[in-house]
Amino acid sequence: MNIMFIVAVVSLTLQVGMTAALLILGQAPRWRRVRWFGAVACTAALYSAVDAVAALRAPGSPDVSWSLRLNLFIATLHGASWMLFTYAGREGGWSSVPPWVKRVIIVAVLVAGAGSLSGLVAAPQREMLEVPSLGISYERPVLSPLGNALGVVPFLLLLISMIGVWQDRRRGVRGTTPVLIGFVLFLVAAVEELLVAAGVVQFIFLGDLGYVCVVVPVTLQIFSRFRDDANQLDQITDQLAEEVQRRTDERDRAREQVVEEQRLAALGRLAAGVGHEINNPLQYLRFSLEELRELAQRANDADALDMIDRSFEGVDRIRQVVEDLRTYVRPRAVEMVPVDVREVVRTALRVSTPQARQGLTVITELNDVPMVLGHEGRLVQVVLNPLVNAMQSTPHAANEPSAPLIVRTRTTARGWAQVEIVDGGPGFPPDVISRLGEPYVTTRSEQGGTGLGLFVSRGIVEAHGGTMYFENNVGGGATVRIELPNADAASVAFSTPPAGHLVAPVPTDGALRVLLVEDDVDAMRALLRGLQAEQIIATGFTKGKEAIAWLEHNAVDVVVTDLMMPGMSGWEFAAELAQRHPQLRQTLVVLTGGASTPEAEAFAASGTVLVLDKPVGRKQLSAALRLRALPNTSSTT
Repeated sequence: MNIMFIVAVVSLTLQVGMTAALLILGQAPRWRRVRWFGAVACTAALYSAVDAVAALRAPGSPDVSWSLRLNLFIATLHGASWMLFTYAGREGGWSSVPPWVKRVIIVAVLVAGAGSLSGLVAAPQREMLEVPSLGISYERPVLSPLGNALGVVPFLLLLISMIGVWQDRRRGVRGTTPVLIGFVLFLVAAVEELLVAAGVVQFIFLGDLGYVCVVVPVTLQIFSRFRDDANQLDQITDQLAEEVQRRTDERDRAREQVVEEQRLAALGRLAAGVGHEINNPLQYLRFSLEELRELAQRANDADALDMIDRSFEGVDRIRQVVEDLRTYVRPRAVEMVPVDVREVVRTALRVSTPQARQGLTVITELNDVPMVLGHEGRLVQVVLNPLVNAMQSTPHAANEPSAPLIVRTRTTARGWAQVEIVDGGPGFPPDVISRLGEPYVTTRSEQGGTGLGLFVSRGIVEAHGGTMYFENNVGGGATVRIELPNADAASVAFSTPPAGHLVAPVPTDGALRVLLVEDDVDAMRALLRGLQAEQIIATGFTKGKEAIAWLEHNAVDVVVTDLMMPGMSGWEFAAELAQRHPQLRQTLVVLTGGASTPEAEAFAASGTVLVLDKPVGRKQLSAALRLRALPNTSSTT
C-alpha cells in the first residue's frame, strides 16, 4: 500500500460524505442549486476512486491506460459541474443556466468523452514513475499529444468557474475568499497532475488533494449559509409565532368586543322595553296626580298637597332611574352639544368632595383635551361614579398618609379625550374586573353598593360613542379610563336634525282638536282627561288602523301617537298618515316611553317628528300640541 493509494482513499471518503450531505441539502426549498455542487463532490469522489484502484495495480498489468482515459473524462465532468454550480440561478434548474455556459459545457463534455472513449488520449508506451523519497515506483500510462491538448479542457472549465467566484467576491458575497484560495491550490494541483501525466514532472499525482482543497471550503461556505438560513428561519418562526399570537389575541378581543356590543345592545333594548312599560303607568300616574293636586288646592288641604308633592318627587325619581337605564340607547342628536371634558371633571370633583375621606389627597392633572360632543350632565355622572368609588376604596389609617387619588385628562393617540382616575386602594378582584359595568356587579356589596353606578356610567359612555376601561395597577390600586371621541369625530355619529321640523305657534279659532293613538287604555284615559282639562278636544284610539279610518271622515289639528304599539307601530302609523294625510303628518307628535328596536330609534331620531318622553306634564303636553297645530285648522274629508 503506497502513499498515492492512501491519499486517494482519504479523498474518496471525504468526497462521498460531502456528496451525500449536499444531495440531501439540495432537496430543501431555496437550496436546489446545491445539487450541482453535489455533482462536483461526486465527480471528485469518482476521480479519487479511479486513482485508488490504479494505485493498487501490479507492474506489467495489461492495458493500464483505462485509468488515464477515464480520469480525463471525469475531470471534464468535474469542471462542467463547477461551471453549473457557479453560474446557475438561485432556483438551480438547468433552465437557469446562461446559454453560453450550456454551450461550453456540452462542447467540452462531448470532446473529452469522444477522446477518452477512442483511446487516442493515451500514448502506446508506458513509463516508470519513481519517487524514491516516497517509496513509489510503478508503471504509468503516458498522455498522447491529443491527450495533452484535451487535458487543458477541464483546466479551462475550472478557470472559468474561478472567474465567476471572483466576480461574486467583488459583489460582496460572503465566504468567497477561502473558495478563491482553494481554487488556486486546485489549479496548481491540476497543472501538476497534467505535467506528471505528460511525463514532464516525476512526482505523485496531486489531483485528489486539489479536489479536497476546493471542495472543502465551498462545502463549509454552503453549510455556513445553511446555518444562517436556519437562524433566520428560527427568527422568522419566532416572529410568526408572535404575530399569530398577536392576531389571535386581536381576534379574541374583537370577538369579545362583538359579544360585548351585542350584550350592551341587548341591555339597551331591555332598558328601553322596561322604560316603556314603566313610563306608561307613570304617564297616567302623573296626570292623575295633577288632577288630585288641583282638587287639593281647591279644598285648601295642605296635608294632601304635601303628600301629592312627595308623590311627584317619587314619580320624578322613577323617571330619572328609567332615563339612566335608557342611556344604553343612543341619545338623540338634539341633546348633544360641544363639552369641555375638563369642566366635566371639575364639576364631578366639586360634587364628590363630601364623599372624600379625611386626609385624602386628590391630585389633578387637567391637560388640554379636544372638545367632545355630549350631554354635560350625563358626562358629569360618568366621571362622578368611579370618582366616588375611588375615594371610598382608598384606605386611610390614623397618623399614616394615604395614597393620593390622581385625576388627569389627556389626549389619546387617536385624538380622543381621555379621563383617567387612579386610586391607591386594593384594586379590583380578578374575578370581577372583566364584568365591571354589568348591572348588579359591584366590589362594595358590603358597603351597600348595588353595581348600578358603573353600569349607568358605562351605558352613558357607550351612548356617546366612547369606551370605558378598568384595570389594576402593577404597584397596587386601580385605574379607570374614560375615552370619548372629539367633537369632529362624534359629529359623524350624532348629526343635527334638519332645522324647521317645528311649526311656529299659530292662533286657532275655537278649541284645539287632537287625535290620540295610545295602546295602553289607562294611559289613554289619563291623557284624554288631562287634555280636556286644558281645553283641548281629544279623540283616542288604541289601534292605528282604527285612527286612520276615523280620519277619513273627521278633521283634527294635531295627531299624537305612541311609538311602541302592537299591530301598527308608531313609525308605521306615520308612514300611513303621510300617504293619506300628508299635511297631518307634519303635525305628528310622538309620545313614547322608550324606543326598544333599531327601527323605533331611527324614527325617533329622524328629526321629522316632535318626540316627547313619558311621563310628560299636562302643561308641557298642551303647549307642545298647540305648537304643532296646523294653521287655520285644516284636514278635511
